[in-house]
Amino acid sequence: MRKVIAITNRHLVHRDYWDQLEQIVASPVESLVLREKDLSEDEYIDYAKKALSLCNIHGKQCILHNFGRVAVRLHIPRFQCSLDYLKTHTSISYYMSTLGVSVHTAEEAHEAEKLGATYVIAGHVFRTPSKEAYSPIGVSTVKDICNAVSVPVYALGGVNPTTVGELKATPVKGIALMSGLMESNDIPSYVASLQV
Repeated sequence: MRKVIAITNRHLVHRDYWDQLEQIVASPVESLVLREKDLSEDEYIDYAKKALSLCNIHGKQCILHNFGRVAVRLHIPRFQCSLDYLKTHTSISYYMSTLGVSVHTAEEAHEAEKLGATYVIAGHVFRTPSKEAYSPIGVSTVKDICNAVSVPVYALGGVNPTTVGELKATPVKGIALMSGLMESNDIPSYVASLQV
């Protein structure tokens, strides 16, 4: 069964955000990435504390995103960022036992691993409304990324019950989901439909 990483985006939630997050971390997801990168640093700290508490209750990993100083300040050794962020904040890898990096090519994935990434998120794989202006990288690039690194690779972007089957022939460790989980009214069923 492939692992599922949930990525938050409060702008996509149609009901109470914290109720949605609690249902997500109570479902069979592996971890939760608290994305919310348009918050101020102080606001993000408040969100991080609440998200960490929810994840602890349900025995899930909470991975902070984009706000490296917050992760260090709160002593959370789990962080995800872009490759550009990692290249300009290389010391972040010394503080992290889990370091995820978003990549789009095999070359980027290789560079991320050299800089300390413990996993990479490859995307966006399929067409998705949030990235309409950009071409998807496609399944063949995901395979190239998997072959370029020894760390786990997660596929992101346009992955849903209709498209997930196209990833069966790839050695991805799992999938990363945002809109599907943020908008779902039946999260356990949605997650189950993707873990085939």
